[in-house]
Amino acid sequence: MDKSKILVVEDDPDILETIRFSLEAEGYDVTTAVDGEDGLNRAKQIRPDLMVLDVMMPKVNGYRVSQMIKEGEGSGNPSKRPSVILLTARNLKGDPDREKLFMNFSQADVMMYKPFEMDDLVKKINELLKR
Repeated sequence: MDKSKILVVEDDPDILETIRFSLEAEGYDVTTAVDGEDGLNRAKQIRPDLMVLDVMMPKVNGYRVSQMIKEGEGSGNPSKRPSVILLTARNLKGDPDREKLFMNFSQADVMMYKPFEMDDLVKKINELLKR
């Protein structure tokens, strides 16, 4: 069976490297990008099964990248759009209306808040890729 392809888009090099290392250790084929524009370009090239997107990053933010991917820009096959996990330091749990607004706009599958446990991220990725 082919390895699942994951694209991680994160502008913090330490977080990016930690996620990449952890996911490769789980057996995933990981590609990285450092801003939203780079992430969109790489998504077109590799057609990932799942994307992990930082929200606050240069050029194009994670909400917009997710929306563009979910609406088919750069995903190639419209029937096989990648799952999307958003990572954000702006915790919206206390504001469920705003959280719902951002989730509806981005069409992301999951939103996780920084700081997060790597085990929780890996668990969520495994769940999404089994669907």
